[in-house]
Amino acid sequence: MRQRVDDDGGVYRRRSGQLEAAVLEALWADPEPLTPVGVQAILGGGLAYNTVYTVLSRLRGKGLVTRTTVNGHAAYAPTRGPVELAAAQMHKLLAHSGDRSAILHRFVSSLSPDDECALRAALDEGTDGSPAQE
Repeated sequence: MRQRVDDDGGVYRRRSGQLEAAVLEALWADPEPLTPVGVQAILGGGLAYNTVYTVLSRLRGKGLVTRTTVNGHAAYAPTRGPVELAAAQMHKLLAHSGDRSAILHRFVSSLSPDDECALRAALDEGTDGSPAQE
């Protein structure tokens, strides 16, 4: 088995979650469910089929993808888009924090001016995207 080598001559290892993120990006880019072979082709880099299948299985276990069949083969599609997933991760972090108010304050105080404007606009809208009722 050939191992990928990093710039320092050591064995290349992805950071935790990096491969899952790459698989999700591949799934988000295609409107149709993808088979593990399809994901493998998109990702390239000599990934083994078993590696891709394992990642897809783990994502399914986390509820991030659903499994269906395409022409008799297992195929996978994301359960949420990237925006919904990011929002869910933010909610999860807040739910497991001790001081939500302090965390939100620190988050808001570290926003760029553009992000602050975007957040203000989002807060001024209702949950359905319409202006909030006074």
